[in-house]
Parts: sequence; C-alpha cells; structure tokens
Amino acid sequence: MSSLTAEKGQAPEAEILESHKKFIENKETSCKFSSLNEIGISQFEKLGFPGSKHEMFTFVNTKEITSSFSTPSNTEIDKDQVSKFVYSECEKSFLVLVDGKYREDLSVLSGVEGDVKIVVGGDAMDDPEVREYVESSTNSENDVFASINSAFRHDGLLIDVAPKTIMNSPIQILIISGGGDEKTESSRPWVLTKVGALAEAKIIVRYAGLNGNYFVNSVQDYLVGDGAGLELAHIETDNKSARNFSKTRLVLNRDSRFNGSNASYGTELTRCHMEVRLKSPGAEFRFNSVSVLEKTEQVHHYARIYHEAPQCVSAMHFKNIVNDQSRSSVDGTVIVEKDAQLTNSDQLINSLALSDNAHANSKPNLIINADDVKCTHGNTVGQIDEEQLFYLKARGLSESISKTLLTKSFAASIVETIAFPSVRKDVGNTLLKKLEANDD
Repeated sequence: MSSLTAEKGQAPEAEILESHKKFIENKETSCKFSSLNEIGISQFEKLGFPGSKHEMFTFVNTKEITSSFSTPSNTEIDKDQVSKFVYSECEKSFLVLVDGKYREDLSVLSGVEGDVKIVVGGDAMDDPEVREYVESSTNSENDVFASINSAFRHDGLLIDVAPKTIMNSPIQILIISGGGDEKTESSRPWVLTKVGALAEAKIIVRYAGLNGNYFVNSVQDYLVGDGAGLELAHIETDNKSARNFSKTRLVLNRDSRFNGSNASYGTELTRCHMEVRLKSPGAEFRFNSVSVLEKTEQVHHYARIYHEAPQCVSAMHFKNIVNDQSRSSVDGTVIVEKDAQLTNSDQLINSLALSDNAHANSKPNLIINADDVKCTHGNTVGQIDEEQLFYLKARGLSESISKTLLTKSFAASIVETIAFPSVRKDVGNTLLKKLEANDD
C-alpha cells in the first residue's frame, strides 16, 4: 500500500488538517465535543506527524500508515456477526462500537450488575469531572494519534461505576471495524470508565474486524477512585491486514488497584501506548502482556508509568515470540517523582526469536528522583534453550514437537494470568495454536 503522501501528493499534516476542516464543515461532530475537537487539532499541529527519529516511534515506521481520516461509511452488521466476538461471561453485558460509533441495537445490557450507568456520545461531557479531565488530558497530550482521536471525536461511551458497586461479572467493550476495499478506512473509538470509591469493576476490551484494510485509532481512559479495583483484559483480534493504534490512560487514586492483561494476535501493525499515573499513596498497578507473531506481523508497546505519590507499587511483564520476519518492541519507562518515597517497581521484558530474520527490540528504563525506593528492570532476548531442547529430544520427542512445547510454555505463563476464563481459553486456543508445529 502507498502512503498518504504518495496518494495525495501532500504531507500527512496537510492531509489531516484538510480532512478535519471537512469534518467540521459537515457537522460530523456533536456540539458537546466541539471544544475538544478544537483542542485536539491544536495539539496535533503542535506535535506534528511523527517521523522516523521521533522518540515515541523509535521502532514504528509511521510511513506504513495508510488511512483516510474522514468518518468511514456505515458498516452493515447484524447480531449474529456480533455474537461470535462476545465472550461467554459477557453474553448479557456487552457494548458494541462499530467504526467508532456506539450501536445500542447491537448491545446487550440486561446482565450489567449494580449501579452502573452507560452514557452515550457527547452527553458524557455533561459530567464536570469528565469534561475537566478530558480537556486537560487532551491539552497535555503527547501522542499525536491520540490528539487526532480527540480532533475527530463525534461519539463514544462513558461507563460510570458508582461507589461501592461490586461487579461479579465483566462488561465487554467490543470494538468492531468494518474495513474497506479500495481505501483504508479509519475509526476513532473512545471509552472512558469511571470506577467510584470502594467499587470493583471488571472490563474486557476486544478489537475485531469484519474485513481488512482499516486503521482503528482508539483512546481509552480509566479513572479509578479511592480504594477501588479494576480488572481489565485488552485483547486484539483484528484482521491480519489491519492497523491498530491505541492509547490507554490510567489514573489510580489512594489505595486503588489495577490488574491488567493484554494479548495481541498479530496484525500488519499494532501499537499500544499506555500512560499510568499513580496519584496517591497505596495505589497498585500490575500488567502482563503476550504476543505471538509470524510472517510480517508487528506489535509495539510504549509504556510510561509515573509514580507521583509514596508507597505505590507497579509491575509489568511482557513476553513476545517473533518468527519469520515479524517485529516486536517494548519501550517502557518508570518515572519515580521526588516525593514518591517507598516506591516498589518491577519491569521485565522477555522475547523469544524463532527466526534469524525476526526482530525483538526492548528498551526498559528507570528515571528515579527519590532516594528510598526498590526498583528493578530486566530484559532478555534469545532463542530456544538448546539444553532444554536436547533434554526433550533425548526422551523420544521430535525436534519440532520439542520446540512447540518449549515455545508454548514460554507464552502460557502470561496467558494463565488472564482473569477471565473464556478469554483465557480463547487466547490459549488461538494464540498458542500459532506455535504448533506440523510434525511428520
């Protein structure tokens, strides 16, 4: 596919600004998002379209992004097509966004437990806390693609979990892209989840596509109140020819807890940007991620964890398996502010390369401005352990079967940390199946 510059004969910045002008002229946006659209496009102009030397895109070739930044055409989809993407725990509690637009006719909320409100579109901006947070975060946005999401925002969801609400079963957010034939269609989903004080929330986010040739550029915000807990699974099952860029912003308050997992099935280009702020003492953040890539698939992670208060905990563990000519990267930095004493932070990146032509890049980093902390980071990139391979072969297993067992066990340790049984089973059946060898 050719780039925007080649297709239109102009720089990506000009293409996006022109599309935004048409977007506003055609009144494709809710008036309640108008101020946010202005802030977003202003921030985009400050940041500019990233080139190969941009610090945030060190391992990502943004020239590969082909997209129309106008709103995609309406995708035809029915409930039967939706149902195949819904996990069994969520058959009565799922929200559907198609090409970034909430579809009430395809969503089912009868099983949502407790005091949970779903607010659609621009009405979310009627909440003063939401408006202040969204506009402030957009004003200081450092990711150009997240600013594009805000500049073109015309729909979205607010999930408001009231204080002390206990969700025993999860809500699934299903983000479906229709895809195009001749041109790449772009969608910009946005979901903000507020978890009130002492509440317990469970969320599953799944990306899926009906066809190929699309670019989904999403933003998710999670505001977790004092003493609250959030369990999140973020599963990318897009079409293989898709591009998926996501920005996840997470704010953790006093004694709050976040336990997250991510699984990437592999696309033409996937990029996950996570920005976490531990705002008050006692906050805890734990995150595990796994990807299994083959052919020319790419998955890139960019994470920034800000310890802004004392006595907080963060832990990240990434495992990537790359084969053929696939590429993965993890660029993770933990920043410990001056007043964040008694911080406890761990970061571990493990990559397994099954081919000489595959690439697994890692860039762990610590920036510590406090003097009473416990922070560690580790990074390994290697191939299958020859001693373990010899041990299995010595017991009568073929080389291909032995490699399959070793690679599957490498990834399974992360898969097993996923909290939701049906998600864990699906990831195991689909993701780990890519590692199975055809043994003669």
